[in-house]
Amino acid sequence: MRDVGRVVLQRLLQALPVLIGITFYVFVMLEISPVDARYAGLGLYASDEAREQLAEEFGLNDPLPIRYGRYLGDLAEGNFGLSIYGNRPVLEILQQHVGITLTLAASSVILGTLIAFLLGITSAYFAGSWWDAVVRAATFGGLSMPVFWLALLLIQIFALELPWLPAGGWVYFSDDLVGWAKSLVLPTLSIALPVGGFLTRVVRSSVLDELEKDYVRTARGMGLRDRVIVRKNVLRNALVAPLTVLGLQAGYLLGGAVLVERVFNIPGLGWQMMNSATTGDFNIVTGIALVAALLFVLANLAADVAFIIFKPSARESS
Repeated sequence: MRDVGRVVLQRLLQALPVLIGITFYVFVMLEISPVDARYAGLGLYASDEAREQLAEEFGLNDPLPIRYGRYLGDLAEGNFGLSIYGNRPVLEILQQHVGITLTLAASSVILGTLIAFLLGITSAYFAGSWWDAVVRAATFGGLSMPVFWLALLLIQIFALELPWLPAGGWVYFSDDLVGWAKSLVLPTLSIALPVGGFLTRVVRSSVLDELEKDYVRTARGMGLRDRVIVRKNVLRNALVAPLTVLGLQAGYLLGGAVLVERVFNIPGLGWQMMNSATTGDFNIVTGIALVAALLFVLANLAADVAFIIFKPSARESS
C-alpha cells in the first residue's frame, strides 16, 4: 500500500503542471479563434453599448496574460468563473452535465472491457481456429468504423428500421428507469464497440504471449487442466497490458463522448462544450477542458495503480 500511495502522490504532482498547461493552451486557442463572444452570443443586431458592456464586465478587452492570470487566481480559489450568458457559475453548469458524461463513459468502459475479455481470451485459447478468425475480422471491422458513423448506423438500424430504441435524447434515471436504460444503449454501443475491438486485440496478444511461457508448459506437464491454468495463472499476468492500455484509452472515450453526445443530442459535457464554443462562452469551454484533462489524468492514475496491484514485480521499480 505504501508503494501505491507513493505512485498516486507522484502522479498527482506531475499532473499539476499538465493541467495548468492545458488551461493555457485552451486560452491561446480561444484567443485566435474567429468566434467573438460579443457577436456570437449577443447576435448581430445587439447595440454597441451592449457589446462593450459585456466586454467590460468579463474583461474581454484585457490582454491575454492579464485574463489568464486572473483565471488562474480564481481557479486557485476553486472558482471557475461565471458563464458569459446568464451569469451562472461555471462550476454549477459543470456539475449539471458531468454526471451524464461519466455515466456514458463508465457504461462504455464496462461493456467494452467485457467484450474484450470474452472475445480476446477465447480467441487466444482457440488460436488458429475459425472462431479466432471471426473474432479478428470483427475487431478489425470495429476499429475501422468512426464513432459518429457507427452511431448513425445504429440509429438507422435500431431506431428507424427496427424501432426498438430511441434515436436520441436523454432520460434521467430518477424520472424513468426503463427510459434511462433505453436512452443509454445506443450511445454506449457507439463507444464501446470500437474500444472493445481495440482491447480485444490487446487481450488476445497478451494471453497468447502468456500461454507460450515455460510455466504454462510446466503446469500442463504436471497434469493441470488448461482452464485451471488460464483462470489461476495466465489471466492475472495477462491483465497488465490491457489495463494499461485501457487507461490510455480514456482520451478516446472522452473524445468519443463529445461526438456521440452531439449525434444523440445528449446534454453531457461534450454537448455543452460544443454549444458554448459556438456562442463564445469561453469560461465554460475552459472549465470543461480542465475537467476532461483531470478525468484523463485520473484514468491513467487508476491504470498505474492497477499495474502495481496485478504485477507485484513493478512495486520495486516504482
